[in-house]
Amino acid sequence: MPIKKSWKTISTGVIALMLLAGCSGNNGGGASGEATDGNISGTKSVMLETVLKDANKTFEQTDVYKEIIKETGINFSIEAYDPNKFKVQMAGGDLPDIIQVDSTNYKQMIDGNLLLPLDELVKTNGKDILTPTFKDGLDFSRKFWSNGTGKLYFIPSGHVGPIGFNQSLDVGWSTRWDYYKELGYPKIRNEDDMLNVLEQMVKKHSTTSDGKPVYGVSTWNDWGAWGVTMPMAIPYGYVNMSYWGVIPNVSGELIDNYANPDSPLWKTAAFFFKAKQKGILDPDAFTNKSSDFQAKGNNGQILFSPMGGFDNTQFRKEGPDKGFMTIPLDFGYVWEGAGNPTGWDGRAYAISKNSKHPKEAMDLINFLNSEKGSRLLSSGIEGIHWDMVNGKPKLKEETLILKTQGGDVWTKTGIGGSNNQQGISEFLPTKDGGVVNLFNTPEVFISQMTPLQKDYSSHYGVTYPSEIFKKQVADGSVKDQSSFNNAWLSAIAQPDDDMKRLDAQLDDIIVKGIPQIILESKNDSEFEAAKQELIGKLKKAGVDKSFAWWHQAWLDSKAAVGN
Repeated sequence: MPIKKSWKTISTGVIALMLLAGCSGNNGGGASGEATDGNISGTKSVMLETVLKDANKTFEQTDVYKEIIKETGINFSIEAYDPNKFKVQMAGGDLPDIIQVDSTNYKQMIDGNLLLPLDELVKTNGKDILTPTFKDGLDFSRKFWSNGTGKLYFIPSGHVGPIGFNQSLDVGWSTRWDYYKELGYPKIRNEDDMLNVLEQMVKKHSTTSDGKPVYGVSTWNDWGAWGVTMPMAIPYGYVNMSYWGVIPNVSGELIDNYANPDSPLWKTAAFFFKAKQKGILDPDAFTNKSSDFQAKGNNGQILFSPMGGFDNTQFRKEGPDKGFMTIPLDFGYVWEGAGNPTGWDGRAYAISKNSKHPKEAMDLINFLNSEKGSRLLSSGIEGIHWDMVNGKPKLKEETLILKTQGGDVWTKTGIGGSNNQQGISEFLPTKDGGVVNLFNTPEVFISQMTPLQKDYSSHYGVTYPSEIFKKQVADGSVKDQSSFNNAWLSAIAQPDDDMKRLDAQLDDIIVKGIPQIILESKNDSEFEAAKQELIGKLKKAGVDKSFAWWHQAWLDSKAAVGN
């Protein structure tokens, strides 16, 4: 399910979005060549260049990365997808061998004759992709990602298949569990309740142990309008798209996120304004980068996150029940349940037409989308991190201990550190009697609980943390996203250059205007007046024209895809 720039999902807080390697041998896109010094012995004498979404260079130093090369016999370097750099590469026709980028680029790459049609190559080198799990996604790709040619240019990837709950819910309103317990576990029925809880926490814990000021609320500015939309979008049942000016709800209705006064963006703006009025808003909220937000949260300066909290390693040193947990709300939605037949947005793979090694490129894509490759990425290396025991796959005890301890030694394994590059869902049953991700079973959930998670689960009367959210969905006290089809997002048309320019202008008005309204308004009436003034400015700039275009594109997408 999309959640960051395309939500994208998330392990502990923002850091989950920064886990895949980003380094490239040659800078020339598609200039794959012979293997050089430092490559693992026994591999093919080619070096593929890849651009992958949400990449981080540290993954190239891990055991799992090296095992991928060993299993496939293919060397590959990884570069993080940078939208601006990729536009330059497209303009020059200078693309790397394997491409995994935002779907907004698909049309231009096909129109520019930059991609290799994969219909024949997938038959010869993609046996693990030609399975029932990928059938609907491949059909979808030929229909919606081919510019009407009916050809296969993109291989769906990114958790294709069934969905389920992990051990903990990593997307949702989270706060310090120990402080929440200290207040007597107050009910949270809306954003005002959340703010009141945070205000009480800040009063009791105004500074960190090393004297830094503590804030109830903050955000970041380097994900477009994410930081001023998603904090309220998540519990109110909205799912973000590639363009922030419009946003669908889980019922499949599209609303104007910029000009509708009741949109998630304006709910979030009001949330931040109220936090400022209470004196609990981080003064750097609108200049923070996501890394700043994460760092402040990790050292205890921020008490609220819409994405499952922060790294609890440091807090654990202060006491067994200290750290962040996602709080079950007494209203709204949980971020689970949407169908995923086409994988995550921007995770489909393509091969450059100028690749010198298209067969090897398809071999690598096939492996990452296979049961074996997805198991490797999510659960580690057979014989080292897990074994077959009594005919079924089982994680080794030392692997479970290593994960619980965390730190550099765990990071070096590379398990779960590819930012979910695995092709198939971690919950998909496998031929060996297990599931793709061996960590995702109730037995492991229970065995791997920290003292903090045990305390949390004990309070709610469940065996592991996410079970409370499953119970809430089952009894109807909250809803999940099962009514939403992610394929609607994947099939939507992309705007022409004129509409893109208009949308960029509207984005600029919002990105500059929202912080100004929040920080400069002295009272509710000033906030409301400034809000209406900004909406008027958006309308004058053409927001209604933009929404009309996107609304029709959304209706067309839903009609073409169906439910």
